[in-house]
Amino acid sequence: MTVKDTLKHQLEESTGNDYNCCYQCGKCTAGCPAGTFMDSPPARIMRLVQAGYIEDALKSEALWFCVGCMTCTSRCPQNMDIAATMDSLRAMALEKGIVSENRSKKLVTAFHVSFLNNVRKHGRLEELSLINSYKLRTRTFLQDAESGVKMIMSGKINPLHTLTGKGGVKGKEQIVKIFEASKKEAHLSAPKRRPIKKDFTAKAARSIKPGMTIGYYPGCSLSGTAREYDISVKKMCSLLGLKLQEIEDWNCCGATSAHATNHKLAVLLPARNQALADAQGLDLVLAPCAACQNRQVTTRQSLLDSQELREEVRSITGIEPTGRAEFIGVTQLLEAMDPEEIKKRVKKPLTGLHLACYYGCLLVRPMEAMGFDDPENPLKMEAIMTALGATPIEWAFKIECCGAGLTLAQQPLVEELTHSIAKNAADNGAEAFVVACPLCQANLDMRQGSMRKRFGDVKEMPVYYISELVAIACGADPSDVAVGEHFVPALDLVSKL
Repeated sequence: MTVKDTLKHQLEESTGNDYNCCYQCGKCTAGCPAGTFMDSPPARIMRLVQAGYIEDALKSEALWFCVGCMTCTSRCPQNMDIAATMDSLRAMALEKGIVSENRSKKLVTAFHVSFLNNVRKHGRLEELSLINSYKLRTRTFLQDAESGVKMIMSGKINPLHTLTGKGGVKGKEQIVKIFEASKKEAHLSAPKRRPIKKDFTAKAARSIKPGMTIGYYPGCSLSGTAREYDISVKKMCSLLGLKLQEIEDWNCCGATSAHATNHKLAVLLPARNQALADAQGLDLVLAPCAACQNRQVTTRQSLLDSQELREEVRSITGIEPTGRAEFIGVTQLLEAMDPEEIKKRVKKPLTGLHLACYYGCLLVRPMEAMGFDDPENPLKMEAIMTALGATPIEWAFKIECCGAGLTLAQQPLVEELTHSIAKNAADNGAEAFVVACPLCQANLDMRQGSMRKRFGDVKEMPVYYISELVAIACGADPSDVAVGEHFVPALDLVSKL
């Protein structure tokens, strides 16, 4: 077997794809939010792999602009996992040293290396330490300096955590074992994929009633830069009569960095959380971050499908995961409650508030794993906002990617993507956004100032977490859910309710 054949076989094993099935329809490139930044957009990457030009694909700059939104995979008529192809190529490029020398590659790689080194050391992400490491590697010392100061002053970033390691996990030896195991085998074999007709069928909503105790996985962002999301989620649950029980000694799920560079690591990190939640007897676990929930949901399925993987997790953690605990998002939690139960708790209807419900990518993709809402036209967030008295707008960019975890490494890309999103929302009458993901909120909120300065044709638009609006509608004072800590002023609009 030649080197080309070996690399292609490795890709087929790690993605499950039969690359002969690709007939170059171009739907992946047409829907790719970052396609215009790429030298070889997704369809061309697939053709290079199909033809055996793997090293050319490994050298492509496209690997470092891919935002991991899975739009390409969700729309492929041949059921090819194109996003997994990009991830596997990126991991192979780093492993074999066959990479583009483009600055984009260096910035993205610096971010991923800084992120994963930080998680290996602490078990959870220490955001200030991450930023310091990234800036030392890239010499981008002044980028976001003003935003950083504001975050420290508001308490979103705590320098003492970086110095004391207070925010880390207790089971650090397990985290080290996970990283060591991921080095031995970075690629897990994926189930074989074949062309099928994709029909969306939503999973049945769970039943959640006041008085119930729900597990809680805040993830790293909610303990830092997205602390207002954590505050509002807890307030919302309190007002709805729900109790939250945090998973003891939870760790970072690996987020974009593990997913983009090492598939084995991206499975083992969330697998430890699954094992902990199962052992603590939790049936439902609320994961407010869309990226965290996505990683946990897909990992749970991998664990249910593989006895070998379950045994490996047991050898690392001492606990064999059973898959008992199911991770859900905030919108799913609200959907699982009786609508009448929510309505009777509304004290300040959101009357007159015109909102753009922004789902982003990871709440609805991959369709077969998330099974939450229609991946092309989700409507469940709109139903909740309508029940609270708000007026959701109809618009076209509700599932377009905002740039996700590339906000530091690819700021121009993030500004372009968020400009398109904000322009469409504003043109259709939105006064503000409502989101259910800290990455989406950060890109639409923190990056809004530089985006508006660059393009100059979008009005200022507050970006609310869904939990903030639910809590406010149920009687919370906006200041109690930290709405005043956003970058774009957000207090005035809801103070008028």
